[in-house]
Amino acid sequence: MNFIKKIFFTLILCHGFLQAQQQNSISVIGEANKTNEIDTYIVNVEFREVIGDNYRNTKGKTVSELEKEFAAALSKVNINFSRFEEDIMYRISSYAYTTSSFYFYKTASLDEVKKIINQKIEGVTNTKVDIIAKEMTNEQIGKLTKEAVDDARKTADQIVTNIGKKIGDVIQIENPNNKYKYYNVMGLKEPTKYYVKVIFSLE
Repeated sequence: MNFIKKIFFTLILCHGFLQAQQQNSISVIGEANKTNEIDTYIVNVEFREVIGDNYRNTKGKTVSELEKEFAAALSKVNINFSRFEEDIMYRISSYAYTTSSFYFYKTASLDEVKKIINQKIEGVTNTKVDIIAKEMTNEQIGKLTKEAVDDARKTADQIVTNIGKKIGDVIQIENPNNKYKYYNVMGLKEPTKYYVKVIFSLE
């Protein structure tokens, strides 16, 4: 029982110490600019059955026929349709399960992406292109983190200048960044920011 009491009091003292530290500290978000490096493009394609229309003089086509027509068009630009993978999970969640099929194609070549999306066939839709960044190395993570911490220190210095305090040591660093990520295609031209949360002691 005495042992349990000792642990309990130790926890209380530690909690009090941490609170005292936090009360005499400042938390700041620092940032660094990260270069966008693309690793893989994923082209997503949908084949949807075409219903014949006498008014438009349009011939009906099954999904299977569309796949063969698309494969023939791709072979002319030296892309093998057999490298496409069927997206079963996307298909079973689609309301058009029985009249559509979904495929995706992975490549590191932007030229291949252009060739695929340039194919214009009724019933075949290039739904989107996912862009995956290269995984950051530990060296890159360390460099970016240092830059973000330095930025946080400059911000913290500006904040505490008017209250008669100085920035001390780093107490804690929180890094929410992943080693890899999907790019937002609409935001590719925008700089990618690398953020860290830094807690400094105050002196």
